[in-house]
Amino acid sequence: MTYVAVLANINGNFPALVKALGRIEELKEEGYDIEKYYILGNIIGLFPYPREVLDVLDDLMKDNHVKIIRGEFDQIIAMSDPHAEGPGYLDKLALEPYVKEALKYTWEKLGHEGREFIRDLPIYLVDKIGKNDIFGVYGSPLNPFEGKVLPEQPTTYYEALMRPVKEYELLLVASPKLPMNAMTRYGRVVCPGSIGFPLGKEHKATFAIINVDNLHTKFVEVDYDKKIIEDKIKAEGLPEELIKILYHGKV
Repeated sequence: MTYVAVLANINGNFPALVKALGRIEELKEEGYDIEKYYILGNIIGLFPYPREVLDVLDDLMKDNHVKIIRGEFDQIIAMSDPHAEGPGYLDKLALEPYVKEALKYTWEKLGHEGREFIRDLPIYLVDKIGKNDIFGVYGSPLNPFEGKVLPEQPTTYYEALMRPVKEYELLLVASPKLPMNAMTRYGRVVCPGSIGFPLGKEHKATFAIINVDNLHTKFVEVDYDKKIIEDKIKAEGLPEELIKILYHGKV
């Protein structure tokens, strides 16, 4: 059987991404024919490995069929002036101070080439897997960056969400990071969970693999070493709030 892998919310968390991609390689060895990767954004974000994440994704794009779209943090980086000498524009945005500091760090570490990589990413994903037309977005179809798709809602909620894209059999969303799989009369809505943004104390990197024929969805979790990331945050002089998020999922 043929599958696609769906990942979201890497958030500059390189150790978590490496573990997830390693698990995907193991699944291939176990007999899963994974033909494509879909990455639904926040490639970069709060954690201090933006360049490393882009390098891995760049290599992945050379060797595999990969489609990547922007998330909300990616969009914030993409909206900067290509000729700007610094990330001062972030000070004008309504963001928490620790988020601004993390994104300023990311802006600098990406460099001009990395920021161009982010700007070149599309906002929406449109593709075909098997006989199924699919649509992907970070938030929701009508609000791609700030829209929130909630888990554990009535079917009517997901039908209303999918109605604007009802010509597609599958809607992929990244928000709000919790794994979710809902069937509606229009089609299926899937959130793959979060690779790099912790949802709580016991967070594991979570992604989805989807059967291209019947859209059966399986969620896969892997552990990663948070101490490595904590040490990097401290070494780079980044805000302590990032460590709290790393271990608790919120400040």
